[in-house]
Amino acid sequence: MLYGRALYTSSVLIGAYWISIVALLTLTYWLLYKFNARLDAGRSAWWLGLSAWVLAGFIARLLSTNMTLMLRPEAWRQMYSASAAGIYLPTSDPTLEPRWLLMMAGGLLIGGLWMVYLAGRSTFTAEEKRFVAGLGGKVAALFGIVYLAAGLWAASVQPQTVKTGLATHGLYRFAGFAGYGWLALVVVAVLLAAVAGFGRLTAGWLGWAGALVALLVEITLVVYRDGVRDLTLLSKGFDVWDRAVVTNWGVVGLFLVLFIGGLGVVGWLISVVARAQKPMEGAAQ
Repeated sequence: MLYGRALYTSSVLIGAYWISIVALLTLTYWLLYKFNARLDAGRSAWWLGLSAWVLAGFIARLLSTNMTLMLRPEAWRQMYSASAAGIYLPTSDPTLEPRWLLMMAGGLLIGGLWMVYLAGRSTFTAEEKRFVAGLGGKVAALFGIVYLAAGLWAASVQPQTVKTGLATHGLYRFAGFAGYGWLALVVVAVLLAAVAGFGRLTAGWLGWAGALVALLVEITLVVYRDGVRDLTLLSKGFDVWDRAVVTNWGVVGLFLVLFIGGLGVVGWLISVVARAQKPMEGAAQ
C-alpha cells in the first residue's frame, strides 16, 4: 500500500513479464511434482530439478527487477515510450544483480537451516537425521557466505543519499542499525549451519537456534530494505508517508471477519494433522 504509486507503475511497465510469472510458477511446480514422482520410482530426475531451479531463478529475477524498477521513476517515461505493451526489461541499474543474488542465496540459507530444524524430528532415524542435518547445514553455510557477500555488495552500490540517510536521518537510522544487526545474525547463522553440516549434529537446540536466527535475519533485512526503499523514493520526490487515507470500514470489517474465520480453519486443520500423526507413527513402527 505504501509503495502503490511506484509499484503499480513498474508492474505495468514490465507487464508482459509480470503476468507471465503465474504461468512460470505453475510450470515450476509441475516440474517439481514430476521430479518427486521420478525419484519415488527410482528413476533419474536431475534435469527436472535443474529446470525447476532455473525457472524459479528467472521468476526471482523478475521480482527483483520490479522491486528495483519501482525505485527508478526517472526511467519510466523512456520505457513507456519504447513500448506501452510492457515487453522490455530495464537495464543499467547497479543494484539489480546484488538484489537478485541476495534473494536467491538467502532462500538457500533459510532452506538449509530449515533442514537442520527438521533433522530434530522424532520421525527420522538416527542416520536420516545425520544426513538431513549434514546436507542442510552445508547448504546453509555455503550459501550463507554468498548471502553475506551479496548483502554487502547491495549496500555498497546504494546511492550516496541513501547511505547518508541511513546514517543520519532520525527515522531511518533504526533501519541502518538493523543492517548491522542483519550482518551479525548472518554470521551467527553460518556458524550454526557449519556446526550442523560438518559436525553432523542433530541436537534439538541446534535446530531451534537456527530457526530463531533465520527469523531474526529476515526481520532485520525487512527493516533495512524498507529504509532503503523509502529513502530512495524520497530522494526522487516520492514521500511514502505523504498519504491521503480514506478508510472503507465496510471492507476492513469484512477482512477482519474473513481473517478470523481463516485462522479458525487453519487451527482446525492443524489439530486434525496433529491427531493423525500418532496413528501414522504407530503404524510405521
